[in-house]
Amino acid sequence: MTGKQRVMAAMNFQQPDRVPRYWQTFWDEFQQNWAIERGQTDLHQHFGDDMRLVAADETPWPSGVGVLEESGDQVVLRTGWGEVKRTPARKHYPQQVMGVLLEAAVPERIDPDSLVFEDPGLDSRYEDAARTLAGLKDEYYVICKTGGPYLRTAFMRGEEALWIDVAEDPDWVRALVDRTVDHMIAVGLESLRRFDLYETGIGIYDDVAASWGPFVGPQNYERIFLPGLRRMVRAYKDAGAAMVMHHCDGNVLPLLDMWIDAGIDAINPVEFRSANDPVAIRERYGDQLVCVGGLDNCGILPRGDRAEIRDHIHYLLQAGRGGGYVIGPHSIGSDISIATMEYVLELLDAQAGSES
Repeated sequence: MTGKQRVMAAMNFQQPDRVPRYWQTFWDEFQQNWAIERGQTDLHQHFGDDMRLVAADETPWPSGVGVLEESGDQVVLRTGWGEVKRTPARKHYPQQVMGVLLEAAVPERIDPDSLVFEDPGLDSRYEDAARTLAGLKDEYYVICKTGGPYLRTAFMRGEEALWIDVAEDPDWVRALVDRTVDHMIAVGLESLRRFDLYETGIGIYDDVAASWGPFVGPQNYERIFLPGLRRMVRAYKDAGAAMVMHHCDGNVLPLLDMWIDAGIDAINPVEFRSANDPVAIRERYGDQLVCVGGLDNCGILPRGDRAEIRDHIHYLLQAGRGGGYVIGPHSIGSDISIATMEYVLELLDAQAGSES
């Protein structure tokens, strides 16, 4: 089976030839360590990846991105979300920049309808993703992505300010979320069309939880953010997307029933350290929900204890009986050794051999 065939079987709750794998991100530091020790390698290919992600520039104001001030090893820059941030100097600035927020795009509770976003159909939004996509579609199960109702709204408003807004003026937050969602839907539909990924689908990436649970209570989430998620899922499926996956870090268990009811087909990264157990989730929800992830890149893999890793992987693979599971971590950073990753590959390949 190709990676695409393997993941499609799992997504349809059919037994593939082995449990599919999704190595979402290898951090630059890990890739550099690998290159020094082993030479340049396509790590996705080396580790038997079956699934890949492409992303358009979904920001409201991509033309506004730029450095505003440089001072030593720090820069002040404006992101495509209209944020002004201070961050360590780097050569390339992604859509989302980690750093200290100095100014939000929406500093006051203005009329959300007054926000004018740049055209979702701009060719420049899709050119980099199209280059990434070239040569992947035949071998890999490729999905595109957009953001979701919570985090993209928080990018424009500022997360702390948004939490206060939820408490003081939830109706205004709902209106701002709706404006954000309109833009996300337009970018998502254009991504599906331009990349022709209807057969595989789209991911909604919306980090709305921490390790202890959702940032906002389930009632506020259901009232303010869930309607936007429903609209996104409905728009993508009405356009022909076969599958909609929800990516969210942290403990998402309190939200799963709402997501399934909204039409979400799969979740990722199913962070094991945050009480998300793919085996238990598959047992509870059966053929209602596919789990993509579960491999603990924060505790078990960095510790590097082989017995612990072996037991962890053997346990997770139980979730793949009869399909419905794709194993993988959230990301692989420099705190995970190359030897550990090779042992993970050895274990997964042994499982694949036993099922062939």
